[in-house]
Amino acid sequence: MTVHEPLERPRVSRFGPRVWIFLLAVSAIIVVAYAVYAASLSGGSSATASASLGSISQSSSGKSPLVGKPVPSFSLPELTADAKPASGSLSPGDFLGHPLVINFFASWCTACQAETPMVATVAQGLGQKVDFLGIDENDTPSKAEAFVAKDHVDYPVVTDHASLQGKYLLIGLPTTVFVAASGKVVAVVQGQMTKGILEHWVSRIE
Repeated sequence: MTVHEPLERPRVSRFGPRVWIFLLAVSAIIVVAYAVYAASLSGGSSATASASLGSISQSSSGKSPLVGKPVPSFSLPELTADAKPASGSLSPGDFLGHPLVINFFASWCTACQAETPMVATVAQGLGQKVDFLGIDENDTPSKAEAFVAKDHVDYPVVTDHASLQGKYLLIGLPTTVFVAASGKVVAVVQGQMTKGILEHWVSRIE
């Protein structure tokens, strides 16, 4: 009787059991690491933009790419009932021909909670020499209205939901933009200002 050899001989693994255990352990670590990474991405994508902005307690007035350029345009709905013009929205163009201070803030921002009363006081002291415009970021109307009422903010305030984050290169709150009467940006201060810093830059746009 003829005996046929198999077409392929069974292959014997060159790896011992310890090697296989090691490879399985490494694979498990990679799977767990990827799961954690994916979860962090998912959490980040569902988080609000307010969390990505955050609160900046220390001011920085290093030269921004916006300096020397026309102030980025926008048209946003008013928050305060007594803001003007009565169209229900405001834009930087409404203040052209007059110095303007644009202050980005939010009621949830701890640095803003410390800064806003000072900004409101300085704005009141300047009268009509310099215009102020508040931009409330990623807030609920009720909380924002309560916030500006508590701090006696009497200049116009508009509300935004991160649509200006790219245009104004926002990395956190508060952020304050100083605009000359010509409509060009003179300075950008990121973080909580002191009264001295605010008055310094106001003097540069008056």
